[in-house]
Amino acid sequence: MIQILESVNVWVFFKGNLIQPYSFFWHGRQIKIDKINLIHTSKNGIWVFYHFSVSCGGNFYRLKFDTNKLSWMLEAVEAEEE
Repeated sequence: MIQILESVNVWVFFKGNLIQPYSFFWHGRQIKIDKINLIHTSKNGIWVFYHFSVSCGGNFYRLKFDTNKLSWMLEAVEAEEE
């Protein structure tokens, strides 16, 4: 995976107390998420972060939701080799 660490906008669904990313916007493109492969949390002091490993086509992305700032970051990308 290639580390990116860029702020992105994400459209999400809320289902009860769960958050489910639907698509995100990166470099002028909307990337619709086909599958959420893994969700986990991490903490930095009292702040909680949600990490989503998602896929779209043959590409894999890692998104992070910061519950303190209510912001999203694209952490990493692994593109399908052509």
